[in-house]
Amino acid sequence: MPKFTIEHQSSNKPQEAYSKIKDFLSNDQDLRRFDSKMDCKFSDSDMSCKLNGSQFKADVKITEISEGSKVTLIVDLPFMLTPFKSKVQETLQKKLSKYLG
Repeated sequence: MPKFTIEHQSSNKPQEAYSKIKDFLSNDQDLRRFDSKMDCKFSDSDMSCKLNGSQFKADVKITEISEGSKVTLIVDLPFMLTPFKSKVQETLQKKLSKYLG
């Protein structure tokens, strides 16, 4: 399965960024269009999330940096969806910018 990484830096504090990411992953309908069976397992203690679905898997981690926080998504797509990699990547980057600024 091909993997790709998306990193987004935010001026939000890590806990605030994590809260916004939880809202995004739990409620965003555009993300659900990629995989309606997506399940999110959040770990509040280390500000991370594991996404499991029928179409893709992803790991999300929020870390503190001097200017705020950094969100790292590692997305694992099945080989059959490789042609859609750029669309998935573009959508995730836009959504991170929308939710985190």
